[in-house]
Amino acid sequence: MKIPKTLRLLLTFYSSFCLVTLSLSLTLAYAIFLFGIRTIPVLVWLKLLTTATIYYYITNYKKKEFFYYQNLGISKVSLWSCTLTFDVFLFIFLLIIGAKV
Repeated sequence: MKIPKTLRLLLTFYSSFCLVTLSLSLTLAYAIFLFGIRTIPVLVWLKLLTTATIYYYITNYKKKEFFYYQNLGISKVSLWSCTLTFDVFLFIFLLIIGAKV
């Protein structure tokens, strides 16, 4: 499969829950800005819990969409690993910015 097509499909999948994850990451970065780096463990646990909730929601309520991506050559594991990796890197980047500002 061509890379631009794969990236477009990954972006389509991520767009179904990116508003929630991006707003949460920005809110947690702002919390670090307000309260300092001593809150990082609590914020990381909060991020993990909300990510698990999002995973549960998407896998249970959007089961049929996974067949769409599978028919186009992208497995469920590939979808989740790529989008969660991007989300984790974005979260870490925003935490670093929040801690340094």
